Amino acid sequence: MAKTADSLRIKIEKREPMGKSGLKNLRKEGYLPASMSSRGEESLSFSIKQDELNRSLSKNGRMAVFKLALGRKIHTAMLREVQYAPVTRECLHVTFQRIHLDEVTRADVAIRPLGREDITRRQLEFLQHLDTLPVSGLPGDIPNHIELDVSNMEAGDSLTVGNAVLPKGITTDLEPDRVIFTVSYPRTQEEPAEAAEEVPEAAAAEEPEAAE
Repeated sequence: MAKTADSLRIKIEKREPMGKSGLKNLRKEGYLPASMSSRGEESLSFSIKQDELNRSLSKNGRMAVFKLALGRKIHTAMLREVQYAPVTRECLHVTFQRIHLDEVTRADVAIRPLGREDITRRQLEFLQHLDTLPVSGLPGDIPNHIELDVSNMEAGDSLTVGNAVLPKGITTDLEPDRVIFTVSYPRTQEEPAEAAEEVPEAAAAEEPEAAE
């Protein structure tokens, strides 16, 4: 996914502490309450236009490096957390982390299997054990997702962290033997042959009583 500089720059406005009613009115006006943290500095509270953030995420992905413009000052940051209401799934708050482009940062990146349909076409069972992978790298190198080819996997095969091919400049400290994908033969239900065989025997056992 190509990142576009125009959509990465979003204007933000400093926000004072608000109560529930103030936050509700803020969202009604099309803004989201947000905060930005940085090592050794106080967290900055601000508001950001929800439609601009959504458009930028749609174009650039969740791991984009944003340029948040507060007046004349530009804050380079990455999105770290989005909080949703449990029932309505309304976006309640977003959290950014201020980063430096020349410093290694960490992120949890989604894992996508490539060629899964080739496995299911052979009527094999495919199981994904890890949905995300914790990685480290320069902010500009961290991908929105990691694609791993599974098309040649056969029944009994497993793909672990140690034999996964990661993008250039990206590393993970997860244990190499952690399993990401496995392939197996499908589980088949055994026919109740034994139960079927027991029926005549049970019927035969009742016959003498009926004769008596």
